[in-house]
Amino acid sequence: MSDYQDAQKVTPLAEDGAGISIVLAKEQQESPKISLSVEISAGLTTFLSMAYVMSVNPIILSGAGMDIQALFTATVLGVILATVLMAAIAKLPFAVAPGMGLNAFFVVIATTMGFTWQQALTAVLISGILFVAISFSPLREKVIREVPKSLQHAVAAGIGIMIAHIGLFNAKIAVTSPIGQYSLGVLTQGPGLLAIIGLAITGILLALRIKFALLLGIIITTLIGIPLGVTDTSLVAQKGFISAPASIAPIAFHFDFSILTSWTFWGIVFTLLFMEVFDGLAGFIGLFTVMGSDSKFYRPRLGKAFIADSLGVVAGACVGVSPNTTYAESGSGIANGGRTGITALTVAVLFALCLLFSNLFLTVPSSAVAPALIMVGLLMTTSLQELNFSDITETFPAFVIVVVIAFTLRISDGLALGWILFIIMKLLARKREELTTTVWVVGAIFLLKIILVD
Repeated sequence: MSDYQDAQKVTPLAEDGAGISIVLAKEQQESPKISLSVEISAGLTTFLSMAYVMSVNPIILSGAGMDIQALFTATVLGVILATVLMAAIAKLPFAVAPGMGLNAFFVVIATTMGFTWQQALTAVLISGILFVAISFSPLREKVIREVPKSLQHAVAAGIGIMIAHIGLFNAKIAVTSPIGQYSLGVLTQGPGLLAIIGLAITGILLALRIKFALLLGIIITTLIGIPLGVTDTSLVAQKGFISAPASIAPIAFHFDFSILTSWTFWGIVFTLLFMEVFDGLAGFIGLFTVMGSDSKFYRPRLGKAFIADSLGVVAGACVGVSPNTTYAESGSGIANGGRTGITALTVAVLFALCLLFSNLFLTVPSSAVAPALIMVGLLMTTSLQELNFSDITETFPAFVIVVVIAFTLRISDGLALGWILFIIMKLLARKREELTTTVWVVGAIFLLKIILVD
């Protein structure tokens, strides 16, 4: 995401009488003044920053075998429902949408891990329900305090590499030989050439700090794809730019609860839960930081923001999409003055209008989206700079997590191995005091997963 790095520049967490709060260096005596026009303008800015999700998410999730037209409608509905929940419950200017990385993991569950997309959707629903339970309980703050930061950064980086991997293969920049060996695809014509052109364009836009670089990169690359014969405009030619949205019936509420007895399934559920909780946390901290001194007036709503975020996961699962999460791109609207739920509500309204333009968004080829995925992957790997490389007990488990996720595309396995290794390294280094109750309990769960699941 274009503002992912901003979301990583977080202030320390401290515990006070209200629980978790953001420590700010500067206090402001008067509450900020709210302007309706500024809030609406901020909502428009946020919408433009994250509009690419309407093209990217359906393409990614269609890799799980789901209907792409239904996915477009479901993606937009998921954004609307989750963002309205954020506006109504937390009254904060945060937009919520299917998370990059979370959607990639969803596809991995439904392909390389041997589950169906219906079972993957069931895992999203159950993880969302557990997330809701945590959000309503004091356990939320305990988990936030005690999960090792190095493991959080490693998971983010590993997912970033996984997203870039998906982008490379979707664009046919990378291909798999009949014997399973990775190699370069054809880069002198077709999808591969278009993706390389798009990658150069997107990179230049980001280097020049152009606003909405990812979205502009997708649009420009899609247009270039027309004369190259990669962008298929037949859907627009047949049905026009405006049409009624496709039904979500092929994917909505398609849950398969027969899988509940699988240990592997529950490993996936808890991995999703971990990602949902900490994606939300990183987003909230980053966005409060963008508010600057104004954040002191909004930080008490953090608990309600978690509740809204968790309910958004459940709502998304019901309409048929991977987990929703608060988007770091909301920072662009906040930087333009957005402070309340009016900003979020504006984003939801603008996404609702897009339901009429599904044909246009579905025209975007996967090779035009690939550059955005690769750049998102790059930005997510910057979380590794937060590691303390002088402490091998922190960096080695983190390295294992990144490598396992990158080479196997199995986030749960990478996290499990890294977590257990973290405990072992701390014990051998006589740093037992750094192992909290939460670390021990989660480590025991992951150890059981490795022992009991092939």
